[in-house]
Amino acid sequence: MVIERKIVEENLKNTSITEYLAKYLERAGYGGVEIKRSPLGTRIIVKVETPGLVIGRKGRSIRELTRELGEKFSIENPQIEVEEIKNPELNADVMAHRTASDLERGYHYRRTAYKILRRIMDAGAKGAEIVISGKLSGERSRTARFTTGYLKKCGEPAQRLVRRGYAIARLKLGVMGVTVKIMPPDVVLPDEIYLIEEKEDKGEDINIKEEVKEEMIEKPQEVKEE
Repeated sequence: MVIERKIVEENLKNTSITEYLAKYLERAGYGGVEIKRSPLGTRIIVKVETPGLVIGRKGRSIRELTRELGEKFSIENPQIEVEEIKNPELNADVMAHRTASDLERGYHYRRTAYKILRRIMDAGAKGAEIVISGKLSGERSRTARFTTGYLKKCGEPAQRLVRRGYAIARLKLGVMGVTVKIMPPDVVLPDEIYLIEEKEDKGEDINIKEEVKEEMIEKPQEVKEE
């Protein structure tokens, strides 16, 4: 029970850190975080679009962020590393926050969803899905789903290969939840089968035929000598 309780506490702390960083680094284009604990300390790898906003002038911002994480979440010796996202259109967290930002600016949810889906597919994704929940039109809450391309919905490939991102849009009518799923272009699905054609080496066939001919010529000569 002690081990299970410790695992639950660590997962809750990781979730709190993720939520805090998503809000703190929203302007920098937050795209996810990896938390790795070791005896020497806690290594936090932050993925953002613009690392300069996280690091700050002469590293002032990243030192301030390190101090706040250590004090607020009781992290011993936190070490923050900033990783730049090379293709933000294929990052589900980035696209979810972009969708939420457009909704907060007053854009219609359909127009926003189609625009984000077009950007994702133009980046080379195999498929994508955007789900927006909340008071879309009127006082009743409902859910709108927008999909394009090919996307796994269930099974191990859906859990392992599909990238997921979540963000919240705060509007006057209420809060909207945005979920983005992306199937990257470089994934290999278990049901994909490729046939490789066997190449015939014509040179070897010619050599074999020539050897057979030489044997047939030599054997009659041996018979005549006997």
